Amino acid sequence: MGTKLKTLLPLLLLALLSLSTLCTTSQAKEDPKLKECRRQCSQRPRQQREQCEQWCWEQHQQREQEGECERERGQEGNCRKAEKHLEQCRRQCEETQYGGQRQQCKQQCQKRYEEERQRSRGQEGERGREQERGTGSDRDPQERMRQCKKECREQHGERQARWQCEQQCEERERGREHGGRDLNPRRWEEEEEGEERGGENPYVFKREHFKHKLRTEHGNVRVLTNFAKRSKLLLGIANYRVVLIELNPRTFVLPNHWDADDICYVVKGRGTVTVLKKEEKQSHSIRQGDILKVDAGSVVYVINSDSRDKLIIAKLVNPVSTPGKFETFFGAGGENPESFYRGFSDEVLEAAFNTERDRIERVFGKQRRGPIVQASEEQIRSMTRETSEGGQHWPFGEGGRFGESRGPFNILKKRPTYSNQYGQLHEVDANDYRPLGELDVKINLANISSGSMEAPTYNSRSTMIGVVVGGRGRVEIVCPHLGKQSETGTGRSRGRYGDNEDDDDDDDDESGQHGQKGQRYRTIRANLSPGTVFVVPAGHPFAEIASRDENIQIMCFNVPAEKNERIFLAGRNNVMSKMEREAKELAFDASAREVDELFNSQREQAFMPGPESRRSPRGGGRRESHGFIASVLEAAAGM
Repeated sequence: MGTKLKTLLPLLLLALLSLSTLCTTSQAKEDPKLKECRRQCSQRPRQQREQCEQWCWEQHQQREQEGECERERGQEGNCRKAEKHLEQCRRQCEETQYGGQRQQCKQQCQKRYEEERQRSRGQEGERGREQERGTGSDRDPQERMRQCKKECREQHGERQARWQCEQQCEERERGREHGGRDLNPRRWEEEEEGEERGGENPYVFKREHFKHKLRTEHGNVRVLTNFAKRSKLLLGIANYRVVLIELNPRTFVLPNHWDADDICYVVKGRGTVTVLKKEEKQSHSIRQGDILKVDAGSVVYVINSDSRDKLIIAKLVNPVSTPGKFETFFGAGGENPESFYRGFSDEVLEAAFNTERDRIERVFGKQRRGPIVQASEEQIRSMTRETSEGGQHWPFGEGGRFGESRGPFNILKKRPTYSNQYGQLHEVDANDYRPLGELDVKINLANISSGSMEAPTYNSRSTMIGVVVGGRGRVEIVCPHLGKQSETGTGRSRGRYGDNEDDDDDDDDESGQHGQKGQRYRTIRANLSPGTVFVVPAGHPFAEIASRDENIQIMCFNVPAEKNERIFLAGRNNVMSKMEREAKELAFDASAREVDELFNSQREQAFMPGPESRRSPRGGGRRESHGFIASVLEAAAGM
């Protein structure tokens, strides 16, 4: 008898498996769209069929989920939210994973979706049980609260769990009092429409605001979140993206092209960039301080030729296809990264390459190491043998007014616009490196000595996108938009900062009932460290301050660059000193002599001793009471 069972058991398991497959197949047959999609996949090349059928199944699942939402109308809001999370998760898989890892990532997304739907069903069931028990919205609020806390005591023996349950009872009740919205701040974040809150500081971006576009053990490419999603105050630069590339020693980035123009700045290290366009090839040696423009559609590969140091590149990217979005296209590659050649049908590839399918599959089926790989010293030496040296400055270098080459320009080789013992400011525009004019961009690099600061200033037309490339310090930005919202106390209730900055009705009320209210400002203060990105819109006064212990280096992209002027507000070249005597007296309601004493006290220009170097018992008291004016402007004025 036991022998017979052992013989029958495998057969039973096989029968069950076949039945399960049959059920799945029968369900699939019920969807004619899935059937038609699979039929079309069967006509595709063999290497594409699996991916095509997986896409068909995902579309089938999505339709099933949408139908499920329609059937569960009471849970439609939760269902739509779960669907949205699933879509975002799948999109992130597409952007950050390759080959088999991408499929595993999508499976995890599906698993999370199902768990979220299960939780939402449980919550709906709990609400239904509440109504059956008479604890619904028609009950007295105090009675509902007592009943809820009673159930917490009955269901949870541990003190901490019981306390958390009671807190949820209170949050739920407060939510009913405010139109049914849950007052838990975490739930607020979940209800956001896929956008990031600017919070009280929409102008400063830290490491967590970057997302990986490419990543292997040998390096990564990170993209800063879209500016417009951070705050509507940044809509003016919504089409620009900031990218940071970090490559380990002796690494190679596989050839690829982007649907975007970009300006590269070499933050650290040295290497080689090769650009392929039509029938020409240009290879350029790059090093710290180099600026290089790469046109959209150019095939590019990058080599970190150093054996010890990383190569770090900051990019300002301007998409040419979809506003604010760009994609990476790998021709070289295989499964990881996936080559776009694999997207063509077999017959097209056989005709294009004039060869057999097997040879094509051998070439495009091997690469599985990812988009950034390690190279041998011999390979690097061979690839970097014929490179042009960049780093010269106009008019003798490459890319200048009289040169037609598109090689790099080194900002450190140009004489500083301003320089003293407290800092230096290097500036490069289209007159120095002509390709910058094609994107209307100007680049400047500020090196501020420890304990020093750059004078308060503003740009007349340019929005400045600053990237901290070395050292530590802080920045202060004065903003009128946030000042309006904090004054009325509606910054949180009106949504993200900037939602109402163009409201003309606010402008009518600025003078107040007796003409005494005037404009209001709010100061953004942020600590700066390598990799921090901050934005200063046109017209906004700001000051950059180095820490007491180390210099700080800040590289800035300025857009648009044409007709922009940098206006200094303190120091020997400050704009206020240019006013007539009478204008000073009327503007400040003080004697012209007092105004001149203030604005002429600081004899340095552009860079000067910072607040840290001026601290004293008496000065510290003033700074504490006057905030921004005392801590920065008094230092700038030399008082």
